[in-house]
Amino acid sequence: MPLLLGEPALVVTRLQGEESLSALYNYTVTATTPDNSNISWQAASAIDIKSLIGKQMTLRIALNDWRTDTGTEKAYREITGIVQQVRYLGRRNNCALYQMVLRPWLYLAELTSDFRIFQNKTVTEIIGEILADYDFPHEKRISETYPPLEYQVQYGETDFAFIQRLMEAWGLYWFFEHQGQQHKLVIVDNIGAHKPFFAGSPHVVGYDQQTHENRKEYIAEFHHLQTLTSGRWVTNDYDFTRSRADIMSLDSQPRQTSFNQQEIFDWPGNYGDPATGDHLARVRMEEQGAAGSRSQGSAPVPTIVCGCVFTLDHYPLAKANCEYLVLGTELDFREITERTGKADFSLQCHFHVQPVTKIYRHPRSVPRRRTYGPQTAIVVGPPGKEIWTDEYGRIKVRFLWDRYGKNRESDSCWLRVSQPWAGNNFGGICIPRVGHEVIIDFINGDPDRPLVMGSLYNNVTMPPWELPENATQSGWISRTPGGGRANFNGIRFEDKPGLENYWEQAERDMSRLTKRDEEQVIGRSRAVTVGANDALSVAGESSLLVGGALGISVGGEQNDNVGGAKGINVGGAFMTAVGGYHSVVVGGAHQMAAGGAATMTAGGIFCINSANELVISAPLVRIIGSGQLVLQGGQVLINPGDCQNCGGGGGGGGGAIIGKPGIPGILGGTGMVGLSGLPIPTESPTESPTDTPLPTPTETETPPWSPPVG
Repeated sequence: MPLLLGEPALVVTRLQGEESLSALYNYTVTATTPDNSNISWQAASAIDIKSLIGKQMTLRIALNDWRTDTGTEKAYREITGIVQQVRYLGRRNNCALYQMVLRPWLYLAELTSDFRIFQNKTVTEIIGEILADYDFPHEKRISETYPPLEYQVQYGETDFAFIQRLMEAWGLYWFFEHQGQQHKLVIVDNIGAHKPFFAGSPHVVGYDQQTHENRKEYIAEFHHLQTLTSGRWVTNDYDFTRSRADIMSLDSQPRQTSFNQQEIFDWPGNYGDPATGDHLARVRMEEQGAAGSRSQGSAPVPTIVCGCVFTLDHYPLAKANCEYLVLGTELDFREITERTGKADFSLQCHFHVQPVTKIYRHPRSVPRRRTYGPQTAIVVGPPGKEIWTDEYGRIKVRFLWDRYGKNRESDSCWLRVSQPWAGNNFGGICIPRVGHEVIIDFINGDPDRPLVMGSLYNNVTMPPWELPENATQSGWISRTPGGGRANFNGIRFEDKPGLENYWEQAERDMSRLTKRDEEQVIGRSRAVTVGANDALSVAGESSLLVGGALGISVGGEQNDNVGGAKGINVGGAFMTAVGGYHSVVVGGAHQMAAGGAATMTAGGIFCINSANELVISAPLVRIIGSGQLVLQGGQVLINPGDCQNCGGGGGGGGGAIIGKPGIPGILGGTGMVGLSGLPIPTESPTESPTDTPLPTPTETETPPWSPPVG
């Protein structure tokens, strides 16, 4: 308090204000400068009111005018607060008038807003973490156990609005205890946490509407109210991990009135566990039930205090004489002299109460924050991880508004990712990778329920091909984790007129399965290059139709294995050129047919072997040995059909070589020739230098060979 001439510069003349459960109280203090002729009104008007802002101020109301049994600990009722506003009202005679507004320290939480994420913390832990930023006393008197909340966001809310919203949702409420020139915040969830104003003894206040005789502490007015309320609360929500489960919760506490079954259905309930839903439904139903039985009154006493309990006595309605919890008060105190405390005064206290048989639940006054349109975020994960996901394909992100984020997997909850199609083990899926920018939207606009809707390019993650010069290209390019720009699987469509193209790449292996028929039509050329092996397996028939030439070039070996028959039909010439050895092995019969001439040429020996019989058949057969012709066999038969007793001796002596002397003898004296139509040479006479030998009657000139006609 500032001083004027060594004495307090301000004297309180009036105190009025409101204080309620789960509400920031507001007390207005009117004060004047001392009525001292030595203090000019100019000096009285020059008090530095700015220096009072933010200061903590305590007002004391002496209680001995109302009770004689207050004791030393409760000789005063204190009202403490922080000076939130000071106003200079003007001059009154030689004094200056001022007005100050006192607010609780929790009012400071209305001056701070933030975007923060809380994960896997109970509601009381979140509240404690927020209040830890304020160096003021607070206490929790709670009896219930609260579950950890997977994900809660303070989304641009003031600290006060955020914790108030959480407490209202979960059934917690609060009030202040003023004592020892401090005001302590007390957070409660049960009626047993409230105490009488005078600790250690019940606080009984009698009802006395008329006489007020022999009563310093009495209630002058008291009105008991009964109100029609809803009797059932139903809530529901959805948990995608139990998508077929019914997690609806219902709580019914109908009061003994008509129309007590009216039902409120609340959706979404903002829960995933049925037990949590039951708790939230019960809290809302308790709120409805408590609001049905309330009372209000007035008393010229300062001892009916918000958050305390007292017992009403001597009220005409007998059932109203019970213990009450003070929900709120409106206090008006006039002409309090700070220096002596002996000036005349008047006091009036209006109050609102409810029986302690009903637990108090504060109505939900703070709405949930809503988002307006989508946002973007950056995908995060553990160090060294390029892809970070779970069994549902969810990812984690760092929101751009999250100034506490560390670009780690702890920056958010798991976010479901929208996919082009999602079925039971079928559909499409693309997992956004660490460092990618993604589009975020929220279910029902709730910041606590984010979804990934898509991805965006930025200056760090650029498109897969240069733009705008390749604006006609579209497609899909992946990236091998840890790889570079060349390591990917992809497809690409080029729509530039005249250059339309479809392109695909498999970074390593490619597999394709067609469970029935497959047809491929190529309008022009096709080229296939295989860097290593190529295998084709056809379970049924296979056909190859080539309209023009077909060339097959094999750098190594080629093996054809045909389990059945094989036919080769060539409409024109057919040539086989073998640079080395050529072998044909036929397990059964072998037939070669030529419509025209047939020629077989060997650069070395030419052998024909038969295990049984060798037949050379033609209208004309010529066997020509340009050097020598040798026919060798166990028996050599010439025209065997004309020789009945042809035979030779045993052993090899029976053989003969055509063209050697003695052949006719070997063949018998018949004069037959073994190779019909061919000349049998005889011994030539001795040559003379001047005689030219003439052919014998048995010799004929051999005409030049020509192929048979037809």
